[in-house]
Amino acid sequence: MEYFILGISFAIGILLVLLLGWVFSLKTKGLMRLLFNSLAGIILLLCFALFKIVYVPLNPLNALLVGFLGAPGLGLVVIITIFL
Repeated sequence: MEYFILGISFAIGILLVLLLGWVFSLKTKGLMRLLFNSLAGIILLLCFALFKIVYVPLNPLNALLVGFLGAPGLGLVVIITIFL
């Protein structure tokens, strides 16, 4: 189990480094789109918390994942929350 968690941590770290590299290579229009999508993601997460569908912690990483990936990102955040 320790190795699984360690592997997941490394995978998340690598994905974050790739995501940061991609974000810094964007132009202003792309950054505004990413910011808008992240705000939409946090609103979606707030709706989940408000209606108590499932408890999902509200933090910038979750908002970014949901905003960047959309509905699959929400599913990913919910699955990660359930299993961790």
